[in-house]
Amino acid sequence: MSLVICKVPRAGLGNQLFPIMKAFTFGHINRLPVIVTGYSQLKIGPYLRREKVKRNYQGYFNFQKTFFAEQIDKWRLRINKKFQVCSEPSLQEIINEREEAPTMFVYSEIPQWNDYFGGLREHRQTVVKLFNDLISQGIKKKIALQQPPCIGVHIRMGDFRKLKDGEDFSKVGAVRTPEDYFINLILAIRKMHGSALPVSVFTDGYAHEFEKLFLLDHIKLIEGNPDLVDMVLLSKSKIIIASAGSTFSYWAGFLANAPLILHPDHIHQPIRPTEINGNWYEGGWDSNNSILVNNIRNIQAN
Repeated sequence: MSLVICKVPRAGLGNQLFPIMKAFTFGHINRLPVIVTGYSQLKIGPYLRREKVKRNYQGYFNFQKTFFAEQIDKWRLRINKKFQVCSEPSLQEIINEREEAPTMFVYSEIPQWNDYFGGLREHRQTVVKLFNDLISQGIKKKIALQQPPCIGVHIRMGDFRKLKDGEDFSKVGAVRTPEDYFINLILAIRKMHGSALPVSVFTDGYAHEFEKLFLLDHIKLIEGNPDLVDMVLLSKSKIIIASAGSTFSYWAGFLANAPLILHPDHIHQPIRPTEINGNWYEGGWDSNNSILVNNIRNIQAN
């Protein structure tokens, strides 16, 4: 029998989700079992850099096994020579006869920045359902205890560096989105709505790293949650402001039925399919866009 293998890359949660969700989506389409290896990882970088978020993702998903159980799976797959190997197949139904040519379909890659959700976007409804089914009960209980945000803001700090003086933000990657950008957007959204909508900030940085943001009224820093809880809560916001280049932000937007504001210098392919974006705005701030205007004016504050 053919099977699907997800080899989880050494990366943050957002980047790990690409091969994970592709593997489970392909397995769902073709009614094949999925084996995940490499999920149990010790990341020392966040400790060395003294980051607030340590990127320990244990207990997030119901497919997780212990480190030793994963090693046994890897050993069994390594010594089994009966499988053909097909890497990164398209998310579609396979035609080959499985009994004659059992195949190991392998997903391990992080997609290119110019189209993160290529392949997944066309199967969004299935991906969202599978994602929710994979979340552990412990994480679901933590999510249920918290109120969804009104304006949800994600600010990527961590291993993203500061923008250098004179540097063109549109031509660099892994760089922190400027603080003023978030402040100006929050003020513009509030002005369009006609009230000081409350803001929830999700960040892997510390409050003291922001000079002006937390001087705004009705703004709070969300702290103490597992990363997956924060991602799902952010996706439940009534409007989402994403960090440029952050796949954590982009996954929250992909899961959301809400307007998604992206930095205009880092927009490439759409994150969500057309049928979603026809109802919920996705793109850079555009005060003349009728979908965005209606989305914001229809927000009911908590």
